[in-house]
Amino acid sequence: MDQLKNRVIAVILGLALAYSSIAIIGIGAAVAVPAEILKPVAQVSGLLAFTLVDLFTIAVPLAAAFLVLAFASRLVIRKPDFTFYALLLAPLVLLQLYFVAQSQPQMFNYVVTTLPRYLLLAVCFYFLVRSTEQENT
Repeated sequence: MDQLKNRVIAVILGLALAYSSIAIIGIGAAVAVPAEILKPVAQVSGLLAFTLVDLFTIAVPLAAAFLVLAFASRLVIRKPDFTFYALLLAPLVLLQLYFVAQSQPQMFNYVVTTLPRYLLLAVCFYFLVRSTEQENT
């Protein structure tokens, strides 16, 4: 019964994270980045410039929100495990995949631009699961 409660809490917190990610992405997209900063990178590749902007304005705050929620949930959940963190992250990943599916004409550019979000979230997920496994052993 305790496992079921943990799973339900993880899904509810994951839905809250997915909902708050809309605001995080909106605020990150509204951040003005001076052209002088991106000019050297944009000369090499415009797509790389957009990817770096996405990394610093959206991916880092999104990963920070995930980590804050994961560490805060450790106060409620006694022994979070791989499944708990996977259920915590699943609604956010599903929402992001929905956004990818909606960008049909420019799907490649969108995936390349947003790839740092997924990689950073995957790294955070890996370290959370790894630290939990080390605590439990």
